[in-house]
Amino acid sequence: MSMLALRNLDRSTVAQVMCLMSGVCKASSTIVMVRDGVKELDAELLDGFRAVLGVPATVLASLTGVRATEGNHAPAPEVADVAALVREVRHLTEDQVRQLTDTAEELGGE
Repeated sequence: MSMLALRNLDRSTVAQVMCLMSGVCKASSTIVMVRDGVKELDAELLDGFRAVLGVPATVLASLTGVRATEGNHAPAPEVADVAALVREVRHLTEDQVRQLTDTAEELGGE
């Protein structure tokens, strides 16, 4: 969870980004329960966090002790690119992010 905080993602943003990047769609309250130790981290959530963080599932599995789901554990190239963008955006000011968002929308991106 600390790794997510370093990307300036609050709990609701984590839930939204996770759903968009990985297809793992959980309520922000579920993410808070994992953070607070009320709910255990499971393989599905590990996959979601993997996508947002751009970290291989094997690395997160070794850090958490939770086994990843079966299959390819390397992020898809486009997911890795978005994760890198999320990491870099944290260096921008709020006005810069707004300007970047406005430009992307003008160019037809969402």
